[in-house]
Amino acid sequence: MSYKVICSLNKIDEISQLIIDKIKTVKTIILRGELGSGKTTIVKSVLKRMGVNDSVTSPTFSIINEYDFAGNIIYHFDLYRIENIEDLDVIGFEDYIYSQSICFIEWPEIVLSKINHKYLDIQIRYLGEDKREIIINEID
Repeated sequence: MSYKVICSLNKIDEISQLIIDKIKTVKTIILRGELGSGKTTIVKSVLKRMGVNDSVTSPTFSIINEYDFAGNIIYHFDLYRIENIEDLDVIGFEDYIYSQSICFIEWPEIVLSKINHKYLDIQIRYLGEDKREIIINEID
């Protein structure tokens, strides 16, 4: 599956539904884009549409946030501050991504070599204050 769209941020819920439809078979979702492009905005939208009632925030300083969804845990990583992959071994990163739980990973470049299963690769390009290009690819 490959999908490309240019949209305003107020149309992000439509993109979120595409992601939700894929979560049934793909549990790891990576989000790439420059600072402020809307990675966390997409995660917020997806979780809200799924029915998560928690306040969704960027885990920039905590590295990982956990959200409860129907008795399951959804993990949201922000790896922006991770300088070397060994730092992730300390928190058991591989245990999370191979747990069959839904994992959203912002700034995933440092861990791409550790992901050896199907995932969604979402690339977000800032085109203006309220306009983004979003490309979604399913990677086997």
